[in-house]
Amino acid sequence: MTIPACRVYEDLDALEVDVAEVPLKNNVAISLEDNFIALDPSRCRTEQTRCTVLAHEAGHFISGAFYPLQCPYAIRQQAEYRAFAASVHRYLSADEIAKAFQDGCTEAWQLAEYFGLEEEYIKKALHYWTECRGVDFNDL
Repeated sequence: MTIPACRVYEDLDALEVDVAEVPLKNNVAISLEDNFIALDPSRCRTEQTRCTVLAHEAGHFISGAFYPLQCPYAIRQQAEYRAFAASVHRYLSADEIAKAFQDGCTEAWQLAEYFGLEEEYIKKALHYWTECRGVDFNDL
């Protein structure tokens, strides 16, 4: 069960968010509050990277987690966390992870292949569900 980019694109389309592929100096992608994502395809070497980046950026629109460029670091980090959490709820729910475990995917790299997302994102999602939300995957 992978999360193809088209599913993320469908969500962004439903939210009326445009995605433009443009070269960026310091970022893989940037979400702008006026329903626009700039994505640098040269920084997305794999489809897993592209899906992970788009899932996170979609999280900004799902959660409304935006910030001005000149805002303090703490506010920026809060918005990034809210966007991450929203993307995890949408694209990597606890139930979907439990299903993957039942299908024999128990290592982060296996889950990354299963979901078509980057391993680091999977690790952060597992931490989010177990440590921040108290999910015990043995009980699901």
